[in-house]
Amino acid sequence: MTAVSTRRWRLRQRYAWSSEGGRWAALHGRWDSRPGRRYPRQFRSTSVPGDGASVAYHGLPEGPTYALPHLFDRQRQRCASPVAVRELPARRWPELTTTTADLLVVGCSARQAARLPRERALVLPFRINLVIDVDPDVEVMRRRISGNERRQFAKLRRQYEWEWETSTDPEDLAWFYERMHQPTMAGRHGEGTRSTDLDTAAECLFARGHLFFVAEGGKRVAGVLCRRDDGTGTLTMRLLGVLDGDETHYRSGAVKAVYYLAMEWACANGIRRLDLSGGEPFPGTGVFQFKRRFHPTVTLPEDHFHDKRLWLRIGRDTPAVRDLLVDVPFFAMDATGGLEVVYFGDANRPARTDLRAGAGLSGTRTIDLDEFLAGAPT
Repeated sequence: MTAVSTRRWRLRQRYAWSSEGGRWAALHGRWDSRPGRRYPRQFRSTSVPGDGASVAYHGLPEGPTYALPHLFDRQRQRCASPVAVRELPARRWPELTTTTADLLVVGCSARQAARLPRERALVLPFRINLVIDVDPDVEVMRRRISGNERRQFAKLRRQYEWEWETSTDPEDLAWFYERMHQPTMAGRHGEGTRSTDLDTAAECLFARGHLFFVAEGGKRVAGVLCRRDDGTGTLTMRLLGVLDGDETHYRSGAVKAVYYLAMEWACANGIRRLDLSGGEPFPGTGVFQFKRRFHPTVTLPEDHFHDKRLWLRIGRDTPAVRDLLVDVPFFAMDATGGLEVVYFGDANRPARTDLRAGAGLSGTRTIDLDEFLAGAPT
């Protein structure tokens, strides 16, 4: 095996470990929950006493990056004083559940979560995925979107002269990565940026998928790199970006055009499922609310996150805790292993049921905070 083929093999194996389903997901899941495992990246965030709710996270190391940014953003926004974050020593199971905090979040396997108490607690999916079933008739697809949305997009499409381009040129991939994807991720997520490196993108996405651009009056202003699975007929949108990370292209609707035009391309090219990729288990995130307009089905991911959970336990009943729980609705696991949306409320804090969810859910549930915090099982 040559050095080049060895490098490619390693890239494919690493990608399969992190992103594929089937046996790779099962193997990854068993590795993560092996007996005696030490869990790094434990942390606790606090504000001055009485100003906000403290949150502690223990468990699987992906939690702070892939599952909890929205929760911590909402926590910071609700605090008038700065929120301090400190690292905690690595721990083993079952030490993970012993930390005292207003909210304790534990990232673990579904089997481990099922053994934990349910008083003052919820079990959430670690991640969710959003998938659209594609009809070959593009008009059928368009009618799934609200009339106002369709009319607004048609108007913007004419105004900006948006066109859809595809490319198989490796130089275009490098340009997309450096001029669109990287600056967009840096502008959106800062130090919390997470992404696929260029070599992996080239070998595992570009070589096995499609690179698309949205051109505005002949100038490429947005793009997306997708992976295609001919076995399942799935096109997965993986890396997205706008030119130089410029927010102007969000305000103009160019990012929206990426999704609309990808849907049209999927209809015409034999795609049966359009995977909009994953998100955190909170329907209030901006990403989820943006993608919801395309009426996707909410599912568990097919990769190693499929059988991972977040166990959330409330340690104290304070006004700050109640405010945060009302402010952050959850996707949660129901009694049958399906997904539902949970809203909290009490006599003084109406539940945020204005944050609508999507298809594929078993239902919605509003939980009274007085009952929940008194220890009633969920």
